[in-house]
Amino acid sequence: MGRSPPVSHSAGAPVSLAPADGGRRSRRGFLYQDAVTLLDCLDMLDGHWTEVSWEDLEDILCLQGTVPVYRQVKTVEGPGKSHSVARVCQPDFAKKHENRTAETSYLGKLFIGKPLPEGTRFTLIVNETPAADLYEFACERGRTRDPVSAAVRQKVIDKLGGLKLQDERDVDWCVDRLDVLVEARTSDQVEDEARRRLTPMVRTYLGQEPLVAEVEEVLKRLISVHIGRKAAELRAVRHTVDDFRAVFEDAVQRVTGQRHDGGLERLMTLQEKLQPAGVLAEEADRQHEAMLAFRRYQRSSLGAERQRLADLSDKIYAICQVTAMQRRGGLIGAGEPAYRETVLAVCNLPEVVSNEVPLSQALAVLSDITARCQNRYEDAS
Repeated sequence: MGRSPPVSHSAGAPVSLAPADGGRRSRRGFLYQDAVTLLDCLDMLDGHWTEVSWEDLEDILCLQGTVPVYRQVKTVEGPGKSHSVARVCQPDFAKKHENRTAETSYLGKLFIGKPLPEGTRFTLIVNETPAADLYEFACERGRTRDPVSAAVRQKVIDKLGGLKLQDERDVDWCVDRLDVLVEARTSDQVEDEARRRLTPMVRTYLGQEPLVAEVEEVLKRLISVHIGRKAAELRAVRHTVDDFRAVFEDAVQRVTGQRHDGGLERLMTLQEKLQPAGVLAEEADRQHEAMLAFRRYQRSSLGAERQRLADLSDKIYAICQVTAMQRRGGLIGAGEPAYRETVLAVCNLPEVVSNEVPLSQALAVLSDITARCQNRYEDAS
């Protein structure tokens, strides 16, 4: 048995300096890698991993118990470019001639300098379909790959000859545990996959259909605020399932203003939010009932009708964003002026003016958004 990887720590606890030079990476050009990292974290929430970290011993480090999977992300851009066995085993020609060794190649850096206990695997993540020889190592996310031909296996071993590995392993051992994961071509496409997976999670948390804009903001917070910022810190942090679930729930709460405590209890009720706008208690209660009726209808809607309601919600959410911006800029006052401006903008939507959308439904959507949003008519938050 080989030596186990470093003792894991939960979020907030430093574990190791980044391997290359003791420093952490610049944030430029790493959006694709951060989006892929989010997919690995979502896999962890689905039970595939017990811990995930990034910019640790590799670009991404996934653990199942104490068994590591070292994942390196390599992208190419432009037509006619793809990774091959020759390319991933090629020494780094930016180095001085005497330092152009197998250790400086993509696979060399993936294999060396790490604990290699039994069960270890390596993943090279690429954004284009690789050349035929390297494609033999390809597998789908969460799946195992087919056996590699003896000729291709030996080709990699020959090109990486002389690598000095930990735990008395040899190149053959590492090559037999190498996978190539082909992800989407662009960061936007990887984010689309993450967005698709996040939507039902946010829906479950809220107990109702989320706005498209809300899922988008949760996605941004997870990638840019959490993963991106953690990657730029001096020391890597390993996240357990509970750690990242808490990160996800915090993101949803910050975006929607709703906490998850087994029900739909609001941080602030709709009636409380409407009071500073001069809305009488009886009217606020009627708006609350209209909001609940809209939510029931929305949950029962299917297909084109559900999409129509989602589009309407996005338009009214955008109106609320504009009102909040005007309040923060001092263009309109808080309280009744802000409420009046918002309601009038909703009433003047073309589909409302044309009676394509009933005014009562549009105002019910506004009540739904008001109940979920952190913005209040009484302030400029």
